[in-house]
Amino acid sequence: MMTERTKRIRSFSQKAKEQRMKLYIVLTALALLFVSSVGALAETTVHEITVVADTGDTMWDICEPHCPEGMDLRLFIDKVMWMNDLESSALSIGQELIIPVD
Repeated sequence: MMTERTKRIRSFSQKAKEQRMKLYIVLTALALLFVSSVGALAETTVHEITVVADTGDTMWDICEPHCPEGMDLRLFIDKVMWMNDLESSALSIGQELIIPVD
């Protein structure tokens, strides 16, 4: 015969099981979301090449062939300067530049 106390203990135990199940479902959903977002980031990685400046090269000359279609070349040059931590577009002979490519 079940006493009132036994009923409350079983009721509490059942609620605890339900809460654990909900927690497992939420954690599983979060894990799947994290894995899918990491996969999406891996697909959007930027490919880069290294270009060495030669006599007479300008930032414009080096960046123009690699500028994505439809992008303003000046913005692309700014991006290249930012990627290479440059404050000026003046280049030295032998200077290596990292250029993003598609």
